[in-house]
Amino acid sequence: MERKIIVGADPFGFGIKEAVKVHLEKRGYKVRDVGTLSPDTPVEYYTAGYQVAKAVADGEYERGIVFCGSGMGVNLIANKFPGVYCGLVESVYTASLCRTINNCNMLALGGFLNGEEKARKMVDAFLDTPFAPAQGELDSSFLQCSYERVRELEKKIRRDYSWK
Repeated sequence: MERKIIVGADPFGFGIKEAVKVHLEKRGYKVRDVGTLSPDTPVEYYTAGYQVAKAVADGEYERGIVFCGSGMGVNLIANKFPGVYCGLVESVYTASLCRTINNCNMLALGGFLNGEEKARKMVDAFLDTPFAPAQGELDSSFLQCSYERVRELEKKIRRDYSWK
């Protein structure tokens, strides 16, 4: 099975996105980059977040990674899409937890807050950590039930607010 992933960044996330992209390719991923491709051709954070999240929501990619200055802007946009669960993380530990506990399929990182090495480690934790492992402090059946409940609530929220 081909390992592929989609990434996108605005100019403020460009540096760590480039470092992460090279790292992903070394790990054997085919990387699609829909964000800023050079400092001379900027893409806004909301455009990068939209394009990556749409591709994940549409099932073209199982996972995506988005970058901006703080990570917050791309995270806000990504989480508007049904079926997209984007975790904004600032440590390797929270990158692992966003998978273990919340089954996130997207990761948001801030270029102002993270260096290249830390970003690579957070991406590794995100990609290598399974959802709801059988060991640890939290029961895997509780995590699986919680994830299903979040998906149900997402559908209810979309129905309740679809007229607005």
